[in-house]
Amino acid sequence: MSEYQHVEFRAVDRPLNEKQLEYAEQQSSHAQVNKWSFVCDYHYSSFRGNVDGLLRHGYDVFLEYSNYGTRTIKLRLPDGLAFDSKLLKRFTNRDSLVWKKDAKSEAGILEISPFFEELDYDEDFDSYLESAILVREHLIQGDLRVLYLLWLCIAGDGNSEGNNVIEPPVPHGLGDLPEKCCDLLAFFGHSSLLANAAAEGIPAGPSLTPQRSTDETMVESMSGDRAKELLLQMLVGDPSRIKADLVQEARREVATLSWPYTDRKQSLRVANEICERLVDEFHEKQKKTSEVKARKDAANIEKKRQARMKEMLKDPDKWLKESEKIAGAGGTDNYKAAADILADLRDAIGGTEGKLITRKHAARIVKKHPTLNMLKSSLRKNGLLD
Repeated sequence: MSEYQHVEFRAVDRPLNEKQLEYAEQQSSHAQVNKWSFVCDYHYSSFRGNVDGLLRHGYDVFLEYSNYGTRTIKLRLPDGLAFDSKLLKRFTNRDSLVWKKDAKSEAGILEISPFFEELDYDEDFDSYLESAILVREHLIQGDLRVLYLLWLCIAGDGNSEGNNVIEPPVPHGLGDLPEKCCDLLAFFGHSSLLANAAAEGIPAGPSLTPQRSTDETMVESMSGDRAKELLLQMLVGDPSRIKADLVQEARREVATLSWPYTDRKQSLRVANEICERLVDEFHEKQKKTSEVKARKDAANIEKKRQARMKEMLKDPDKWLKESEKIAGAGGTDNYKAAADILADLRDAIGGTEGKLITRKHAARIVKKHPTLNMLKSSLRKNGLLD
């Protein structure tokens, strides 16, 4: 397999302005660039643009994948991380999970970049980006669960002590984290059930304020003059950028939660062992579901077959002609269909008579099409030819 790298940026809160777009276009001659995304793929070379620069010039989320081990997510957070600094250090005290605050504002970039010697090939980039975008939104709301999730993403990397690494505080409600957030675990080579495993024995957590409720509260508190000012801006300006400003304003109005947690200091080994059990249980459940479905499908097929056989008894000659017509149309599926018709007709008539009629007709079809070996094979499989 040749060397391959995929690089992608997404603007989430607002589209890039013209100056930011001009900066983005200067970063790569290979990229597909617009106000909402920046995408490029490389074979035998790599992206040499300024990743952090692009995140500081309009884009909010960055994903990098290579088939030689690199998997990186970076999240631009406009108002920083809403966690106590001492607590934050217990999650970001490793090179694989780093918070880089801007020098002149509260904004910064959270980088998730564990080390891998090798991982299975994967190209589900849209799904992982959607997961990263949702994780970013939860971080902005002060959801400690997604910070723990990001720690899980890097906990078993090649720079750690593997299973012996001790977890940071476990946020309450971890087991209720949206499945879409947990999809990010798969990007870094983990089962998405690892978060459920780590959540065993952890209490329920607080509920986040729904975005709709926050928006309604902001609108209700808005003065008439302010509403008129915003309406005018929407009419003469860029609605998407004005909406983004309002969303950010609403975020800042919501009080940051002091998220409860349990400091159990458990090793990653325990979570991995529980995860293995959960994966086995999931596969066993899938297997049973598949078996039940297979039995239902088989029963439905047999029901339809029995109904067709009753119809065949009314006019056997019609079905003999039908099998010959289908066989003459050519193609593997048609050969199988023709053979199935003759086999069902044989069983419908039954006994020696059914065998003689259908085998005689099968021989007639083969004589008419002597070079069709796939047709002969289908007839033999149904016991219609020697």
